[in-house]
Parts: sequence; structure tokens; C-alpha cells
Amino acid sequence: MCGRFVATTAPEQLALLFDAVLSDPFSARWTPNYNVAPTTSILMLTDTSMNGVEPTETADEARRVLQRAHWGLLPSWSKDRSRAASMINARSETLTEKPSFKPLLAAHRCVVPVDGYYEWRTTGVDPKVKQPKQPYYIRASDSAPIAIAGLWTTWRDPALEGEVVRSCSLITTSPNATLAAIHDRMPCVLDSDDIDEWLCADQPPLHLLRTAADDRLVGVTVSTAVNNVRNKGAELIVPTTTTLF
Repeated sequence: MCGRFVATTAPEQLALLFDAVLSDPFSARWTPNYNVAPTTSILMLTDTSMNGVEPTETADEARRVLQRAHWGLLPSWSKDRSRAASMINARSETLTEKPSFKPLLAAHRCVVPVDGYYEWRTTGVDPKVKQPKQPYYIRASDSAPIAIAGLWTTWRDPALEGEVVRSCSLITTSPNATLAAIHDRMPCVLDSDDIDEWLCADQPPLHLLRTAADDRLVGVTVSTAVNNVRNKGAELIVPTTTTLF
């Protein structure tokens, strides 16, 4: 799974990198965050050529739009936000079976750009021994932002007089040989050439939801300070060892 990630590339830079328009005032209040937690506001990339994507004044002539979303899917039938924490990730293998995700595949695909993400080692860990799990910081081997495939939807919040809330889930798959030593899941990372197809193909391009190549990502152990969501500084990604893999 992917339960925390790093977002330190400014929205303006992400817009340039992904050839997108910033359509949300949220970007003006953006600050770097080295410990993005579920159920918070994040940035996602969508395409206005897809059915169901709401056009905006700043995106009338643009296809790609970078805008805010609540991390943790809120299906349209949700009574409140309580389901979101359990829907931060969606398993690629069961997308076409789950009622919360299946309807979104046709026209509500998105990309979530991150600088890296954290994973806690579960492989080879004795569950009977009570001790903090070792966190790892995982990033692209070239240190560029990572494009994670996702699904999004809209929901009207009854607590806010029906205000429309965009929300999303990150799609995960089985790990490559490198990351299998840490955890049994990893995000579906899209190559730059795949982003257009994922965002606007007529039929859901499920073949893109594949395991990344073994050398696509690298990881390093980091301090357990990341376990506390109140910690959000750059010290969280400082390696505790010098061995990347």
C-alpha cells in the first residue's frame, strides 16, 4: 500500500512538468510537506477531454488540469467522510469488481504526482515482537517526481451544505523484486509516455497498471520520526544508512 508520501515540488513546477493548468486556489496556499497523510488535501492531475471532468474557467482550452482532491475516496453515496481513511488505495487486481471503483474506470482516472513515498517493512518481520516497524523512503532512481495512477470522483458534503468535494485513491499493485523485500504492495507508477493514455483513453488502459521495473525506484531506511504525522520537515527523508536499493 501507499500510506504516506512526500510533496515538495511546487504546484507551478508540477504544472510545467506535466503540461497542465493550475485551476485551484489551493495552490496559492501550498507549502512543502515531507509527510502527507491520508484524508488531507493533495494535488491530482486530470484531463478535461474525459467525460465527467468538470471544466473550469482557467482550463477551458487546456486538457490537463492540476487541482485539489481529498486523499481517500468518498463515493457519491457516502453519508460522511468516515469511509475515506479506508479508501486511500485501490488494488489494481480488483478494480473491475469493486462497486466503489469500477464505475470510475471509464472516465474518472487521474494521476497523483509525488516526490516519493514511505513504506514500512512487513516482510520478514515477526508480528509477535512489538517494536516500531522500519520505515523506508522510496523515490524515483532519477529523483524526478513520480506519477501514480489513481481514480477520482465527486461527493457532496452534507455537513457543508452540499459543497462538492473531489476525492481520489491511489492504485497499487504487486511489488517488483527490489521492493518485495519491504512490502507486498507498491503504487502503480506511470512512465511519462503512459500518462496521456491513462488519463484519456476511450477504454480503461488496465495494461498500464503494471509493476515498475526493478531499477525504477530506490529506497533507503529513514527515522521512525515519520511515524508521527505532526512531523513534516525535510529531516524525515535523511537516510539512516547509506545503502540504497
